[in-house]
Amino acid sequence: MPLPKTELVELLSPSLGEEKAGELVAATAASLGLNLDNLDENQALQILEKLAGTPGLVGITARFAKARFLLKGE
Repeated sequence: MPLPKTELVELLSPSLGEEKAGELVAATAASLGLNLDNLDENQALQILEKLAGTPGLVGITARFAKARFLLKGE
C-alpha cells in the first residue's frame, strides 16, 4: 500500500520542523532514486535508515522516527 510522503515528514517534523523535514525526505528519496509520490513501507524505511546514519539531531530524530514507524506497523 502506498504511503504519503507527509507521513514521513510528520514523523520527523516535531524535532526538525516541517520545512526541514520535508527537504530532508525529498533529498534523501532523490539520492536513493525513489519516487516520493509512490512509496511503499520498505522504501520509507530506506529513507529513515539513510537519515538515521546522519550525525547530530537529524540522525537521532530519524532513529526515533524509524522506531515509531516500525511500531505503528505492528
